[in-house]
Amino acid sequence: MRRAMTSSQKIIAKAGGLSHVRAGDFVVVRPDLTMTYDPQGGMLHKRLMQNWPELKTVWNPDRFVLVADHFLDRGNQDHLNKQAELSAFAKAYRVQHFFPVGGANYGICHALLPEEGFVRPGDLITATDSHSSTYGGFGALGLNVGIDALEGILAVGRHWMEMPAEVRITISGRFPKDVYAKDVILRLCADLGNGHTVFGRGIELDGDAVQALHPEEKLTIANMAQELGARWLIIPANDSVCRWVENLGVSGFEPQHPDSDAPYETVIAYRGEDFRPMVALPGGPERAVSIDELPETRFNEVFVGSCTGAKRFDMETVIDLIEADGGLAPGIKLMLVPATRKIRDWMLTDARFAKYLEAPDTELADDPGCNACAGLYGFIADDKAIRMSTANRNYAGRMGAPGAQVYLGSPAMAAMVATRGVIGA
Repeated sequence: MRRAMTSSQKIIAKAGGLSHVRAGDFVVVRPDLTMTYDPQGGMLHKRLMQNWPELKTVWNPDRFVLVADHFLDRGNQDHLNKQAELSAFAKAYRVQHFFPVGGANYGICHALLPEEGFVRPGDLITATDSHSSTYGGFGALGLNVGIDALEGILAVGRHWMEMPAEVRITISGRFPKDVYAKDVILRLCADLGNGHTVFGRGIELDGDAVQALHPEEKLTIANMAQELGARWLIIPANDSVCRWVENLGVSGFEPQHPDSDAPYETVIAYRGEDFRPMVALPGGPERAVSIDELPETRFNEVFVGSCTGAKRFDMETVIDLIEADGGLAPGIKLMLVPATRKIRDWMLTDARFAKYLEAPDTELADDPGCNACAGLYGFIADDKAIRMSTANRNYAGRMGAPGAQVYLGSPAMAAMVATRGVIGA
């Protein structure tokens, strides 16, 4: 008997070798791809040596990715130790897909994997980072798992999980021209982030307005499922996303789309025309308000970086809007942290960036990576900072000093602050 399923249920059923799954089922799955990074690579290596001494390589080595993106301060011995641990892990288990600091391409895992063609529509991807939901932007299911779970996946290739209930959110119509993906997810955080509707659920996001977005914009929305309290957020892959992935040289993937009568715990509908540019006030993404509700605010810093806001589309948006608005405002420090080396190399050769990169108030990070978004190194905010950031979190102390005032916005909002210095009513 046919049972209707959501796109996520179809992905989980496929990964579990089952004809169907439903909310509440416990399933043993074989992930299509697994990723970990420098914060946990050394610890994972030790655990594999201790608990699986006979293991010579990880399960399905062609579908395991190891990334350096957090500890990239080359003047910090602790960071150098983390990188040495990661390299030892890669060597010991003959990791085929290792992206170390200084490699041909390296940087933030959630931008690197889509850029390198590892994210395929319809796949189940397990990774040890809270923003692993990013891959849902390409119609994959990005599942954040702990180090215990990843140890088991690398050793035996299986993961035991419960299928959560799901919420379907549709956005019909079209977004206004000045609304970007970050505005969409900040609106959802404001509406749903403090409630129980999506907490612990999977989210399926669809509708004409969503599907009209650039493929990399869809990654931005899916990235912030954790800020909503959800297990994941998936946007079923349309033709635009599939062509994008195919242009990376990827083939043989199987996009999964929901059945028309698929079961959801809750269905929420929006109109794209009702969305406005958004700004998250200091303290959390759920404190987002529309630009119309923002009190007049004077900024002194703009940070363009993180897995949410430093992809090529993001950087192009920032530079095009800065150019269109006449350049940088006095008193604004512009900090650029491209997500990957490929993006950084492109920025250095693109004439649009040249005059700004030479300006005294503009800084380009030496290495692509998480930088100040994780509060580890780089453009750390001090107590005097009033910063517009394209990152995904702005809790007190997240980017540096607890007294720093960090606001969140889209790359377009970052460009507006960079050129005007003051925004709001």
